[in-house]
This record gives sequence, C-alpha cells and structure tokens, in this order.
Amino acid sequence: MLTKLPCHFAGFLHPETLTEELQEIAKEKAQLIFMLDASVQPEQLPIIDTIAKNNKIVYWNTTDNQSAIPPAKIFDKAERTSAAQLCQKRFLPQDKTAKTLAELAHQHKYWQIKDDTAIKLADLIQSGHNPLDIITTLSRGMLTTPEFETTHKTYQAKKQTALDELMKNITVKTYLNHRFGFTLAATHLNSAEACQKILDGHAGIDVAVVLYRDGRIVFRRRENTPDVAAIAQIFGGGGQPYAAGAKLSAQITKENLPDTLFKIDQALKNYFVANF
Repeated sequence: MLTKLPCHFAGFLHPETLTEELQEIAKEKAQLIFMLDASVQPEQLPIIDTIAKNNKIVYWNTTDNQSAIPPAKIFDKAERTSAAQLCQKRFLPQDKTAKTLAELAHQHKYWQIKDDTAIKLADLIQSGHNPLDIITTLSRGMLTTPEFETTHKTYQAKKQTALDELMKNITVKTYLNHRFGFTLAATHLNSAEACQKILDGHAGIDVAVVLYRDGRIVFRRRENTPDVAAIAQIFGGGGQPYAAGAKLSAQITKENLPDTLFKIDQALKNYFVANF
C-alpha cells in the first residue's frame, strides 16, 4: 500500500550523523515519515518539530529507553529487542518473511547469532550491493540468491583482511579504571562488527573506539562501563548506552591519526575529571 503513497523511510540512520540527516529530512514536504531505530536527543526536537510541521510523522521506533519522545502518531520504544521486531509486530504480525528478518536483525544486533543468514545479509548491505535489489528480493520472500552468495563471498575475504589490520593497530588508553581501545578502520568495515571484533579479541579493553577516514568515531562498550551515548555527546553525537557515535570535523588519515588521538584523549580526560 505504501508504495503508492509519498512515503519517506528514514532507515539505516547513523547516530554519529543523525542531526545532519534530520536536517536533510526537514527539507521534505507533504511526506509520510517512518523513522526506524533512531534515538532522540532533546536538542534534536526542534528539528523534528520542523519535520512534523511540513510532513506527517506516521511512525517512529527506538530501542533506547532514554530517548526523548518525538511528535509521531505512533511511537514504539522497547528494550532488548530490535527495531525490526518492533516494526514487524506493529505492521506485519502475520508475515513469515518479515518475522524471519526481524529475528535475524535481533540476532545481529545483540550478537546471539544462530543463523548465518543474519551475517550474510549484514555483509551484503555493508558490501555496497544495490539496496533496491536487496529490498526487492526480500519482499518476494527470498533471503538469498546466487548473486547474493557471490557478493558475500567476495566481501568476506575483503572484510577478513580489514579485521586483521584493525587488530594490529590498536592504541589502548586508560580513563579512571576503564580501558579504551582506539583504532582506524577501513571504510567498508561495519562499525558494529569492528567494535565487537575488538571487544571479543582483546579481553583488556572495556570500550572499543573505531575511527573512520571520513571523521566518524564509533563507541561500543562492555557491561559495567561508562554510558557511551554520553561520551559521544562530547563530540556532538549520540546513540544508545552501549553503542554510540559522532562525526569529527576533519577527515582522519594515518598521518594525522596521532594528532587526532591526542585531541580525543584530551577531551575524554576532561570528561572523566569533570564527571567522576
């Protein structure tokens, strides 16, 4: 039904660039807006109000219980579940493909992976495969195709090389009694997977911090460690307590990485001195 209506689906949002993405959406007019898996900071509400004046925010969901409440007709908020599950139960409760995708999304979000399809689909998206092709195929109830398998196999080799390089260049810094592991990641590497690789592969690191050449900085933490959403706000970003991010003002290269780490280090030291 929605394909016949002027809908704007704002999915695949990144916490490190959410404000910029909301500003882009605010330029839209006479659209039906569906916001998926986006946590709202209070300072973002004026932008969202602008969106709501010129459009209708039909649906918004988040898995962050600390999220501010946006002016949406339907707002779903839940803990320890994925946005895909919230959306599936709301709109497609009897659809088998939607239910399968929601379960796979939940597995990948919380790394309780029981089906390799979750990893394959995540890799397929990250590989740069045509998203319209992915959506069209999934809408027909097919979770894979020979073309998907070929793309996945090629990306797997590329991803493994990037993960190996990631682990070779970790810089560890300590704030109070928490150890942060910093590293520069390849552009095509999924931030959640890169962070999880650090946490799984380095028992001494409490918070994984992954940097990208375009200036993105992503945080992911273990239990009983600082709220990384609050830390991301130091750099103008946000997210959820366990996973958050921001966008630095300059690009990051191997040459300016030491200087970038020094600036981040100083900002984190000031934060911990002021708050703990």
